[in-house]
Amino acid sequence: MTTRSEIAAKLDDFAFQKTNFGGFLMNKRAKNSHALWTRAAEKGVTELSILTTRDYGEGNVYDVAAFTLDGTVPEQTLAELRPQADRLADSANLRAHGYVYTALEPWDGGGKIWISQKPEFRALSRPQEGVHVIPIQRLSGLGDPRWLAWARDSGQLNIAIVYKP
Repeated sequence: MTTRSEIAAKLDDFAFQKTNFGGFLMNKRAKNSHALWTRAAEKGVTELSILTTRDYGEGNVYDVAAFTLDGTVPEQTLAELRPQADRLADSANLRAHGYVYTALEPWDGGGKIWISQKPEFRALSRPQEGVHVIPIQRLSGLGDPRWLAWARDSGQLNIAIVYKP
């Protein structure tokens, strides 16, 4: 079984980041992500806790997930968040809010990405408890999102889903 520390160690290698975060424009996402990862003093890998899922067919699957930087969302917190996320997924149209998090980037959009204009799901977060909530649009064919890389850069929390540990 893969561990958080094993994945974190792999993220030091650009080739691993290229596999997970590469893509168009000569792997620009992977290059930027790797640069952020290597310069960040505070970073790690955590597990996502899926709160609710919506499958819209034809590979269009969206999740609402919670995470903490230490990897453990308390069961009591999950029990409280699941019905809230479930209701919000229907009332706010999860499909219009899901984001792919394909490379390390601000968890809240940082004011630069469209997701920053859609705070409804992030509002379920409990910052005082270190619990963050995000809406996810799954990448087709890569399975359930389980692992999340995170790194703080200039005080900003950046995250990316790691589908291929």
